[in-house]
Amino acid sequence: MLETIKSLIAPPKVLAMVGVIVLSAALSGTAFFVSEQPIAGVAAEEQIEIVANTETTPAGFEPETVPETLSMIVVGDIMLDRNVFNATKRNGGNFEHPFLLMAPELARYDLRVANLEGPITTTPFNMKRAQTMSFTFDPKFVEPLAKHFDIVSLANNHTHNFAEKGLVSTKKYLSDAGVEFFGDPLNRAGYTGRVFERNGFKIALIGYHAFGTPEKVGIPVVEKAIRELKKQSDYVIVMPHWGPEYQSRGSASQVVAGHRFIDAGANAVIGGHPHVVQNVEEYKGRKIFYSLGNFIFDQYFSKETMEGMMVAIEFTRAADEKISTEFKTIPYKINTESQPFIP
Repeated sequence: MLETIKSLIAPPKVLAMVGVIVLSAALSGTAFFVSEQPIAGVAAEEQIEIVANTETTPAGFEPETVPETLSMIVVGDIMLDRNVFNATKRNGGNFEHPFLLMAPELARYDLRVANLEGPITTTPFNMKRAQTMSFTFDPKFVEPLAKHFDIVSLANNHTHNFAEKGLVSTKKYLSDAGVEFFGDPLNRAGYTGRVFERNGFKIALIGYHAFGTPEKVGIPVVEKAIRELKKQSDYVIVMPHWGPEYQSRGSASQVVAGHRFIDAGANAVIGGHPHVVQNVEEYKGRKIFYSLGNFIFDQYFSKETMEGMMVAIEFTRAADEKISTEFKTIPYKINTESQPFIP
């Protein structure tokens, strides 16, 4: 064997390298083979590197398996018109302004989800119009939105403020910026939910707008989406826009709908619209967060409307493919500049 090596590489320095490799391999149990013929066109030193890196796995050796994880954060309602827009103008026209104080927290998560409470259009700002609850968001907000959120729900009572034209405009701006979306303000089948894949996990998100269609129409559409998307995903979350405003507990209709979503196969329900934080229920071992409250909004008239709650979910896939989840709620406040922050 030594004669074969000599025939491949003559320089003494290279022979010394071979000796080191052979000795190291013997000590470590690494198996390697030297070709009887030199590799055409490959320098002697490179042939030694090829030999040194040709290893075999010892019999019975199993590499350590590292669990797969996904961290996800879900927040409440984002409204970027009216006094939120005014605050942005007051602060140098920096469209990053509403997100600034929460940016470090949001950056910690792999997947960030919110409810986008209005359309994105080029319609000029008009405070009088906005006061009548007809919102539109300046396209300059899209870039900072995309920086801090990956996915938004469109299933709410304001994304249709500028009718179908405004909804189409919203989807285009979001798509161009790389922000994904789900849900429909009219609960139209085929638009309510989607499966999003991150870190090897398939998470289905389904939107429901309780005021977009009669409950007898909207809820069955969502139940069907749950059953269909459950087959394509690891975990199903329904995000309903529902319930009376400013009430601290979920209403009877919210409870009925939430239970129906769980019964249909949803793993969790995370709601919004009431503008305040509501109670959390565990039903059949699964979480229902009735309302997360405002996230970015301009309702400065009460303590409750200037507080909110985020839901963080940690997904872990073990070696046996079983997925476990850990929930954490994160309270925050909103200042009079419409900026959410953790005290």
